[in-house]
Amino acid sequence: MRLLDDEELLDERRALVGLVFTERLPSAKRSTTVIDRYEFPLQDCDIDEGDKLKLTGEAEDFGQVVAINRGTCTIDIKKRKDQTAHHPHAVFEHQIFNNDTKADSLFRFGEWIAAHGIDAGGAYRAASELLLRRAPRVLSGAFAARPSETALDFATRMVAVLDGSVLPIQGPPGAGKTHAAAHMICGLVRAGKKVGVTAHSHKVIHNLLEKVIEVGQELHVDTRCLAKVSEEEEHPPFGQTTKTLVALHALEHGEANVVGGTAWLWASPDMEQSVDVLFVDEAGQVSLADALSAAPAARNIVLVGDPRQLVQPLKGSHPDGAAVSALNHLFGEHATVPEDRGIFLAETWRLCPNICEFTSVSFYEGRLKARAGRERQRLAGTDGFDGAGLWHVPVIHEGNRSSSPEEVSVVVKLVQRLLQPGAAWIDPDGKEMPLKPRDILVVAPYNAQVSRLAEALESWRLEPGQSISSKAARRRS
Repeated sequence: MRLLDDEELLDERRALVGLVFTERLPSAKRSTTVIDRYEFPLQDCDIDEGDKLKLTGEAEDFGQVVAINRGTCTIDIKKRKDQTAHHPHAVFEHQIFNNDTKADSLFRFGEWIAAHGIDAGGAYRAASELLLRRAPRVLSGAFAARPSETALDFATRMVAVLDGSVLPIQGPPGAGKTHAAAHMICGLVRAGKKVGVTAHSHKVIHNLLEKVIEVGQELHVDTRCLAKVSEEEEHPPFGQTTKTLVALHALEHGEANVVGGTAWLWASPDMEQSVDVLFVDEAGQVSLADALSAAPAARNIVLVGDPRQLVQPLKGSHPDGAAVSALNHLFGEHATVPEDRGIFLAETWRLCPNICEFTSVSFYEGRLKARAGRERQRLAGTDGFDGAGLWHVPVIHEGNRSSSPEEVSVVVKLVQRLLQPGAAWIDPDGKEMPLKPRDILVVAPYNAQVSRLAEALESWRLEPGQSISSKAARRRS
């Protein structure tokens, strides 16, 4: 895209055209970071927070997206130091990923199998177990829940006795995957174990590390968390480094007992067998190849996620089958993990019973149940939407591609009805509260529609991530 002009960039979803500088944002005290805010005209764009931006005709990055508001059509860019005085008219996002580290790890795995056999153990034992789709193996006893044992207690007990094996944890919407993983990690840390965390993005990794710190404080567990990052953030709740060997040193010398990083960190030969357990978060979005490349870093692997939800977003062309996720590989033709192959978090804290029942039968072989009390969740005083469930509001329109003003108009009217005086939300404890803008989530399939919705609903000051999805909903292929 470096060779395209502004008119041509306007057709690219990974570009923004028509930027107008509005203000320089205040930075932290003594910080040399420069963050500038720009307005842009409404356009269909997939650029998001954290993306690195380039300029036409230049090879180096111009800056990084700190925030993008599709309602006000503004973008905040943290600039490269030598670009602080430059205000471009157009930017685009483009990254080239060097996968040599991960590819080299897979080659080492293949060479080990060729020389020793797939059951020879060693640093590749957990990787072999994953590749062969084997059931979890434990040091003592059987892989089975005790009578009246909760799924969380079962998972916490089993992860402590894994024997060079793989433990899948499947958590449907609202079932508490992050909560369960954090408790499992804290249990391991309390037992003196070293833990690794990986996922398809830094954002997911950091979210789990933050939850580990929170749960560790609640349980009085000394969690010392460190993240391997591509660029250090300001004031994170955990330690951070941009160097692989620094992360390894921290693990070896007790400066950290929980380290998070993408597959590039764990695929490094320096990290081989550096942790007792590696947690792969959102494993339904992590490719089998990435999981296998990271596996030699640990003696045991925990795959946390749900292959029935979103698949990994792909950037580039790949041979058929190359993008299968680690959990999809393990589950095969099963929609849910068999009882002897992993742990299914069967209770959702989010869904009311009638929506849960539909979801359960349609996607989870009837195994998902609503937590007690969710039958009390309902709306009241909403002029047509009282109760709990799904409602269909038809909108007639035609000729629209990536946005629909007719649908935007209807959504605005629906929001007005839900926020009218007397409209209330009854929580699982039976407590009645007035409906607020933060209680409403609007999801759209295209970013252009997200932008139109955010603009139309701006009078309620609905923030992206609360009421308007900051990224368009991805469609499953």
